Amino acid sequence: MDLGTSLSYWSEANAPATFYQLPFGPTSKPGMMTRKDFAERYLARSGRHADNLVFYYAFGLIKTAVVLQQIYYRWKKGITTDPRFERLIFGVRILSEQARTAINRGSI
Repeated sequence: MDLGTSLSYWSEANAPATFYQLPFGPTSKPGMMTRKDFAERYLARSGRHADNLVFYYAFGLIKTAVVLQQIYYRWKKGITTDPRFERLIFGVRILSEQARTAINRGSI
């Protein structure tokens, strides 16, 4: 599950433009490993197996979307007042759509 969560934060150069609205670091820069390369390296070095990487990737995306939704909920209810949290609902939608796309495509 940790691998899936790591993959959920991994953007690539071919990601939809909406994905770049999320602050996910430099993984889409030239010379960076792809999600697939990263996963294969992790599995090889750890000695673990993952027959269905899409499951773990989609799980990681949904897990991250839930975290964003919890923060957004707290902002919406006035429990927290950081104005940056107002836009997190868009992150929930973006990550959920990315999960659906990966499942439909059958690849990470």
